Amino acid sequence: MEDNNNFNSDFNSGFNTNSNPNYSMNSNWGQPAPQMPMEPENKKQGLGIAAMILGGLSILCCSCAGLNAIPAIIGLIFSIICVVKGTGRGKTFGIIGIILNGIGLLMAAYMLMSIFMMFDWSAFTPEALSQINEIDPNDEEAVMNWMRQFVREEYQQFLQ
Repeated sequence: MEDNNNFNSDFNSGFNTNSNPNYSMNSNWGQPAPQMPMEPENKKQGLGIAAMILGGLSILCCSCAGLNAIPAIIGLIFSIICVVKGTGRGKTFGIIGIILNGIGLLMAAYMLMSIFMMFDWSAFTPEALSQINEIDPNDEEAVMNWMRQFVREEYQQFLQ
């Protein structure tokens, strides 16, 4: 018996139960262990959906003389945030938003370039611009003739 007690004391001497303050012989083994709070799987999903909606809106509004650039820029910012900080679906929505908003920005750039190419920039002189003061605003024909001097000949048909 004495040998058995020596074995138990030798065996228990290798384990210092007092070194870990959370360990005790009387601990409740049935209690669940505390867990770290989990981040939601679809973090930034709402921002990704907003980015996709803004991208679609910017594509649909491409004929608004470049005004579709505003929702495209905002949507692109949302999309980049989703790709960098999002997880799961939020990241996927962010990638789709980048594609849609990129297309919207390209369409806005094309529309603005097309509008600026319509004008004959050499006709914008101080003398030509000051002629508007001499025109009666109620005379529609005189106003249209004044505007025609600034538009290139190949685009004159759009002012009729």
